[in-house]
Amino acid sequence: MKNINLKLQYLFYFIIIVLSIISIIHSINQANLYSFDFHLSPAKLVSEGINHYQYVLEGKHDGSSEDRLLYSQDGLYGHGLFILLIPFTWLSWDDAKILWALMNVFFSFLIIFLLFYRFKLSKEIILLSICIFYMSTPFRINISYGQQTLFTFLFFLFPFLFKNKTSIVLSGLSYFKYNLGFVIFLYFVSLKNIKKIILSLLPCLIGWFCYSYITNSNLFTNLIEPILILDYFLSKENHLPVTIFSLFTKIGLPKLIGISLPIIFSFYIMLKLKVVKDELLKVAIVCLTCLSFASHQLHDYILLFPLLVFSLKNINLLISKLNLLVIFYFFFFLRILSFFYGFQPWDFPYGKFGYFNNFLTIFVLVININYFIFKKNSKAPLKNFDSV
Repeated sequence: MKNINLKLQYLFYFIIIVLSIISIIHSINQANLYSFDFHLSPAKLVSEGINHYQYVLEGKHDGSSEDRLLYSQDGLYGHGLFILLIPFTWLSWDDAKILWALMNVFFSFLIIFLLFYRFKLSKEIILLSICIFYMSTPFRINISYGQQTLFTFLFFLFPFLFKNKTSIVLSGLSYFKYNLGFVIFLYFVSLKNIKKIILSLLPCLIGWFCYSYITNSNLFTNLIEPILILDYFLSKENHLPVTIFSLFTKIGLPKLIGISLPIIFSFYIMLKLKVVKDELLKVAIVCLTCLSFASHQLHDYILLFPLLVFSLKNINLLISKLNLLVIFYFFFFLRILSFFYGFQPWDFPYGKFGYFNNFLTIFVLVININYFIFKKNSKAPLKNFDSV
């Protein structure tokens, strides 16, 4: 009986390894066809000395045949990203997008390797986590559509993986993607460490100076243009994914409330992280906070990966089982659902699905905080909350 179980286990791992390889190859092939979100055209404008922020704010990004910003490349990133992407503009579109797809796969390898190297996990957890990661819908979207999430996610993790000045500086590269990096900035603020805050801002400052110089833009005007372009797209209905905080503007409350409340809640959670000793759990909660309190497309839910690893590591806990159900909902079930209802994965952050998905993410964050931060730091015995 034991030999049969062992053979079944080997068969299971063989199947998911094969499926993971197929998923990676399929994603790269799709990237060769699509990569619509790879921000090459804004970088091309910058390389020619054109301020793409002003280009958008002047209404030139209108989808017409004269529009030089292609596909979904709206330019909603910090200055530094476009400076980093300038070398890709020296290549043809076909060569650039396949190179970016391969680099995205490389970033994913690094994310996985660094997490497992840092947290010393068992071989079984490593293999299972890797296969789930590569089979997931968010991974395939990241590769197929040329997203920048894997790049920024890699540096987002650096403060929790390494304890040196270089990692703090490099973590600032995550600031280029506003809806990810803002949580890392709030984390450094919560530590009340001015040195870390300044070091993390260096990539943004360098990117800002370089962008202003190359495009011959006014230094101080250019500083706020990433905020202006964000506000520009926020004013366009259904352009950005919804959150439950989007409802505030729908009922007539000032936009500032819908922006400030998520920031306040995020900062409060960063303050509470000081009592968390498990660094893997800390990473998982930071990622959940990011997903809960900012607008996100489905590909950004790749940030659930640390929670996946933590939950597999602590599978005996009831809360870990609940976490896995939600992770599988985002990683697999939404894609299955799309075949029955005619949706595409990029439709799920909008409308009723968008509100539900954001609510579900916040719910998972709250129950994890309640369990791991509040209850485990109360006088209640831990056995009341653990395994089932």
